[in-house]
Amino acid sequence: MRFFYKKAVILTVAVITVFLLATSAARGKYQFSFSEHLVTVVLAPVESVVAKLGYGLRQAGATTGQIWNVYRDNQALRAENEQLRQNIIDVTEIVAENARLRTMLDYKKTAPQFDFVTASVIARDPGTWTSVIVINRGADSGITKDMAVVTPQGLVGSVVQVYSTTAKVQLILDPRSAVGALVQRPDSRVVAIVEGNTARMAELRMVNLARDADIIKGDKIITSGFGGIYPKGLLVGEAVDVVNEEGGLLKYAVLKPAVDFDRLEEVSVIVRTREPIPVPQPAAPPGQPQAAPKGAAGQ
Repeated sequence: MRFFYKKAVILTVAVITVFLLATSAARGKYQFSFSEHLVTVVLAPVESVVAKLGYGLRQAGATTGQIWNVYRDNQALRAENEQLRQNIIDVTEIVAENARLRTMLDYKKTAPQFDFVTASVIARDPGTWTSVIVINRGADSGITKDMAVVTPQGLVGSVVQVYSTTAKVQLILDPRSAVGALVQRPDSRVVAIVEGNTARMAELRMVNLARDADIIKGDKIITSGFGGIYPKGLLVGEAVDVVNEEGGLLKYAVLKPAVDFDRLEEVSVIVRTREPIPVPQPAAPPGQPQAAPKGAAGQ
């Protein structure tokens, strides 16, 4: 309503102005100057308002343009910052992966008796989260059932199912697994079976040890090579406790696994070994030295 009122006032002033100009033109120069002065006086406030309004509109347009430019620059900087952050994450991941793969390559150089296929852990079996993993190599890479799986730190487990491009690996943490093992200490060499611990999934147990078996805390436990699945000499873990079983003549050793299974990302599958399989020898009569197993000379 106010807008229409202003418009009517401006129109009235314009009509009066035109009328006065026409009258002045008819009467002479003096009257024209007087009319011109009158028009200037009457229209000056209107011109001032219009000028201020135009200036305000121009300033508002310039300010809006500046705000938009700032917003656009801010969005661009934010996108660039996110990209740089992602690049840092990618570089960090690549560096970590290179370090792991370099460690595995160094391990391969120290074990020339084995042929390896390197694989990445791509999943864990939902039904047996801590016992079975899935790797991204399978029959197409020469992997078959019962092949040993290792890392530079030690024994991981064995292949239990093979597909064309993937395979399932049963970890030695699985209570259903059984690994022939022995105490690495030269004056012991006690042989037994290592299996998963049903009570504590992060531990292993070396079971069916005689009460007088020479095994102590700190002993390193390695694979014995018996059974044909695991080559001899792979590190299984370290004895952290020795427990006598109640009401019997046996004891067992609690082992800390050599491999950190919670951080397992890459593994190596032993697809070929050039070592002979050790053959268990019968126990020697009391008082006589135990004969060395065939193929175990120098161990």
